[in-house]
Amino acid sequence: MEKSSGVLVALFFAILLSCARHAEADVYGSGWYGEVQAAYGHEDNITRTYESDTFSDEIASLSVGGGFSTKLKDNAQLILSGYLLYNRYREWDALDNFGVSLGLDYTYQPEQSYSGVWYNISLNATNLHYSESRAREGLLLNTELSANKRLSLLLTGHLGYRYRDMVFVNKTSAEEKADAAFDTDSHELFLGLDFFVRRGVYVFGEYAYREGDIRSTVVGSSGGDGYDAETLDPIFDPPCTRRCTSSYAYRQRGSTQVGSLGITFPLGAVGFDLTASYYDAAGDNGEDYQDWLIKLGVLWNF
Repeated sequence: MEKSSGVLVALFFAILLSCARHAEADVYGSGWYGEVQAAYGHEDNITRTYESDTFSDEIASLSVGGGFSTKLKDNAQLILSGYLLYNRYREWDALDNFGVSLGLDYTYQPEQSYSGVWYNISLNATNLHYSESRAREGLLLNTELSANKRLSLLLTGHLGYRYRDMVFVNKTSAEEKADAAFDTDSHELFLGLDFFVRRGVYVFGEYAYREGDIRSTVVGSSGGDGYDAETLDPIFDPPCTRRCTSSYAYRQRGSTQVGSLGITFPLGAVGFDLTASYYDAAGDNGEDYQDWLIKLGVLWNF
């Protein structure tokens, strides 16, 4: 299953070499725009397992798309967008996936002043197709509402809510029942701060508290205690010759705390961000897991 990491690194840096203009994130004005995003990262616990035998991997991501941005009077902006997405795993290539994403983003600032609060709502739907895991396929729906305010010349605060729902499409009732562990939804509250360092350079942090479905994949049966769905997940089956042990994905309700810290900065012709995130999930049945993710991303608007 292992691939050459050189392929992933080449994919990532090919995007960097193709970018010839500076990225100005979140500033589109009015009219059509294009966008290229690429990222390369490492995840510590891709199965979100609560057992000791965790699996990690390196992931390369590419997103190409664009949209139309328009000013609504002097205090509002609407952005409609569409993207093609691709995620490639170094070792667990069965998790490679392709997606088509459509989004809507609306920003409104009632009081036009430097210290005035502005509100944002974003809606996004992504149709995901996996290389060798039909159980994971579906329509991923994301909704985010936030209130934002400049707290000082250097500090901006964000307070908001997110809803995430994976909806099965083009599956029979039997398939939906068999794949139920991947049919998940969650609600999340978040608090974030951006610190202005210099032009184009920001340090940011966020804390999020999430309530909803937690999915974990483990080798062997858990006995079903406290879980409301169980799905075969053969991607992570260990090699075997005679006695084979299957992997299962389990779904339960619970809470997850997520802490993120990062920095955005321009370098040469493009804009970069380096982000580290830590996840601490606690299931209602007493099982929990930890996971961390670190990634380097690049964004180019044109």
